[in-house]
This record gives sequence, C-alpha cells and structure tokens, in this order.
Amino acid sequence: MDTASIAEKKLLVRVALGEESADTVLLGGVVVNVHTLETYPADIAIKNGRVVFVGDVSHTVGAKTVTVDMNGRYLVPGFIETHMHVGGSQLNMTEFGKLALSHGTTSIATDMYEIGIIRGMKGIRYFLEELRATGIKPLFLVPMPAYHQDEAFGNIGTFTEKDAMEVLNWQDCYGLNEVNLAKIADKDPGVERLVEEAQRLGKTLVGHAAATSGKRLQAALNFMALTGDHECVTWEDANEKARLGMCIQLRDGSVGSDIHRIISERPSELNTIGDFAYSSDEIAPDRMEILGHLDAKIRMSIEAGAAPLLAIRGATLNAARMFRLDHEIGSLSPGKWADIVVIDDLRSVKVRDVVVNGEFLVRDGSYVRTLPQRRYPEFLVNTVHLRTLSPESFQVKAPRRGTLRIRLIRARDGSLFSESLTTDIEPQNGRVEADQDRDILKVVQLDRHQRSGRIGIGFLTGFGLKNGAIASTFNPCSENLSVLGTNDADMILAANYLIEKGGGFVVASQGRVVRALDLPIAGIASEKAYREVVERLSEIHAEIDRMGCTIRNPFHILAFMVFPAHFGALKVCSHGLVDVEHGRIVSLFADETRE
Repeated sequence: MDTASIAEKKLLVRVALGEESADTVLLGGVVVNVHTLETYPADIAIKNGRVVFVGDVSHTVGAKTVTVDMNGRYLVPGFIETHMHVGGSQLNMTEFGKLALSHGTTSIATDMYEIGIIRGMKGIRYFLEELRATGIKPLFLVPMPAYHQDEAFGNIGTFTEKDAMEVLNWQDCYGLNEVNLAKIADKDPGVERLVEEAQRLGKTLVGHAAATSGKRLQAALNFMALTGDHECVTWEDANEKARLGMCIQLRDGSVGSDIHRIISERPSELNTIGDFAYSSDEIAPDRMEILGHLDAKIRMSIEAGAAPLLAIRGATLNAARMFRLDHEIGSLSPGKWADIVVIDDLRSVKVRDVVVNGEFLVRDGSYVRTLPQRRYPEFLVNTVHLRTLSPESFQVKAPRRGTLRIRLIRARDGSLFSESLTTDIEPQNGRVEADQDRDILKVVQLDRHQRSGRIGIGFLTGFGLKNGAIASTFNPCSENLSVLGTNDADMILAANYLIEKGGGFVVASQGRVVRALDLPIAGIASEKAYREVVERLSEIHAEIDRMGCTIRNPFHILAFMVFPAHFGALKVCSHGLVDVEHGRIVSLFADETRE
C-alpha cells in the first residue's frame, strides 16, 4: 500500500488550510467515527485519493472541485477482510473484486494459496495483479498452506521455503498467513525460519491456532508475536486468546460460522474478547452474493447482540490495527486513504456506494469502473493432468467373503472437522460398494498434478445423497480431483467430465451430467461473470438438494473431508485413508492395520 511522500503530505496540509482546493467533497453525510464510537453530520474533503478534512469543508471547495450530495446517509470506513482464501470463491479475480466491492469490502487480506499450489509464484503474481486492477486493496500474505500443502500426504514442491522467503520480501507482502501455532510449539525449523524473517522485516503474523491452548499456546506466543486467530469456535477459546493479546477474527463462511455463537453467549461482555475483527476463511460466491460479505458479518454481529458501532469497528479500525495499517486505512481521518462505504442505516448495513482512494467504484450497489476484457494465459489453463478413467477405476475389492467392518468418515454440516466411525458392510459381487440407504457413500481423491496415477478411496457418511455423484477440483492444500457418490458409474462420469473440461463442479445422476460449473482457470476459477457463476451454483446446489443432500455447502464441506493434515480424525487423500490424529495411512478395513 503506497504511503504519502513528504511533498504529497504538504499538499494535503495546504488543502486542509484552504490554500488549495480538494478534488472531491462529499456533502451532507453522517460520519461514523470508529475511534469514538459516535455519529455526527460532517462533510468529507478528498485530495489525491486521501481524506483531507472532515467537518465543514467549504474552505476546500474550488472551481474544479467535484461535489457529491450524500443526502444524509451514513459514511463508514471501508470494510477490511482479515482472512479469506479468495481461490475458494470459484471466481476469477476480476469478478471477485467486483462482488466484494459491491458489498463494501475495500481491503482484503488473502494469500492466494490455491493458485500458489497449482502454479507457484507466477500464478500468485498474476492473480494478485488482476485483483488489484479492480480497485480493491489486496493485503497479500505469504501462503503457508501452499508451503505445507498436505505435508506427508502430498507436497508437489510448487511453493518452497525459498519461494516463501522471496515472497516475504516483496514490497506488497504484509506478512505470513496461517502460521500454525502447533508447528511453533513442535519447533518446526522451516516455520521458525520464516517467522524469524517476518519479524526481522517487521511484518504481520496471522495465525492458525485451532485446538491450541494452555502451555502450547503460550509457548508459541513466546516465539512470535502473533496478531490474530480465526479458529476460535467458543467463547472460552476466544477469551483465552484475547487475554494473551491476540485479535479474535470472528469467522463466518461456507465451512464454518462462529460469529453468532460467540457473540450471543455474552453480548454485554464483548470487551472480554478484545478488539475483534472478521474473517470469511472460505466462502462460496452464491452465499457472498445473496447474504453479503463483511456487511453480512456486521449484521450478524448486531443480531447477536453487538452494538452497531462496535460491530462496524470490527470490520474497520480493529482490522486495520491488526495489520498495523491504521495510519493508512480503517477510519475516516485526515491523511488516510479515502475508502468509504455509504449506507442508509446502521442496522441493515445495506451498501449503496463505495469509494476507494477517492474514486466511486460502486454506485447504487453496482460496480462502475470499466475494465478491459481479460484473456487468460496458457499457463493458467489445462491444469488437470489425468487420463480418462475406466469403469473399474473406483472399484474396491473385498479382501474376503462375508461381513466386513470398514472405517467410515463422518462429516457434519457447517464443520471442517471429520469423525472416525466403523460400520459393518456386506460385499456385493466381491466388491465393497456405497449404500445410500444407510448414507454410506464412496469418496475418492485423484492426484491431478503429477500424473502419478494415485487414487485414494474411502467411505463417508453425513451427506445423505440418495442417488448420483458430485465431483470437484477445489479442495484445500492439494486442489486435487475429488468425487463423492452413490455408485461407481456416475462417479466415473463426473470425474471424466472434469478431466475433459479442465476442472470445476459437476453433478451426475442416472448416467448423465445434469449440472456443472466449469472452472477452466487452474481448475479453481470460472472465466464467467460472477452473476452467471452464482446462478450456476444455485442450480447445482438445488439439484444436490433434490438428490437428498443434507449439507448446505456440499462442495466446501467435501473439500475438507479430503484434507488429511488437519481438522478431525479420519480423511481421505490421493495416498489413501488417513488417521489424522496419528498422521498415518490406515486400511479401509478396520480389522487390518496399515496398508
């Protein structure tokens, strides 16, 4: 983020004194002051994209000054997302930026880890520059998930420690993302070196402290001054970390929603979770379009009992302070970037206009900047390296006749975590098959990067599918091809469709593809406009609902059931079935030991 030079600052001083004129003035608005938690009528003068005066700005108006009547609406600082994996939106960065801005998001902390896994630093830089062109401010962080990937269960070497060190020294890099406190407590040398370099450079450390507390939490904090954590799921967890000086990044997204649960428990005691901010982590574009982005999180906090101005401060000043950027963004104060969200009232937080660096990018809820049509380069397409699958590809042979006891992954709606169960199953014609009547589905992951031919197979419960199959090339830390279904034929059909199209989401049933969203950009993003993507996803989700699925965001939950490094007890990956707690491959059959 560019800082003002001495010459620029002197110009702002002259405008504030009335010696030179402002570029733009916003008249007749009600300023939301997130420092003092109050509102009052005030005008705002803007020069060179920065707020230069708040109050009576008549002395800054010259012959060429553009005046805009705010008609008594509230003027709020631009919303700041503290943690989101934008590759999980299924949108190209142009369309993601448009959608986020239309909901008032003017800055977003993200790590581009998905494209980092698939196409390394070159892909990261491309996505980053495309996002920046929309006008939104990317607060880019080193993607630690791309560095770790699936750890022992898959690291294709596309983003190494050397790469991470180089990226950390980029001028537009603000620190490390998803620093796992457990790895600090376990004295992981690579993570320690990266943390040490980030601290030497004075950059931010954004944490991942799931299920980390007590001695291990405080031991890790001794090594690094961690600024925040987005993995708090209970009041007690948030309170413990806030007491230790961490910013609680209250999460609401497609795989987890913690805002209402945490705030509503003790709304009169919000001070005991400190100066909280917000994160999305992973959020599907249809949810983002229909419910909103940070505007929705503010509404949710208010509904849970937070005072409106305190809820708004969580999306503005608190977020800026977390990244040590409150001298540039986070409030409507002289010298800061003129990032302003115009809303009608403090409870509905309906976004009408959005200003970034003094430029109106959204008017009456619609993005207005003209952007050129983008043609995506060859290195970003054709990234699913798999041959067409045969009907036998997903078969599981029974090791013997008679009843078998198998390990079973249990998924839960709205949770990243899996459980480990066992159940008896009867082989059919010498094979172990899904049993939709008992909600036992087959789940498969295929390596789509290295042409290794690896296929991991397991069984899963919790989705409720009664027929057909779904498949996806979106999943954390591997971005492999994953398939879930009630029968091999539809599963093979779905997988082959994605191999042919270069990635996406697909639903197959009764021998035909019934719904699909193609994601040809690295297998994770569409080239289409966000409204078309949202429409396609809504159709897909409606179709999956008709198939009996009880999971609200099936592709996002499936994505975490094939993530073997964290969150739960049992997962599947391209190497096989993984006992997450002990970090080892286990047999599908519970009476066997290791494969």
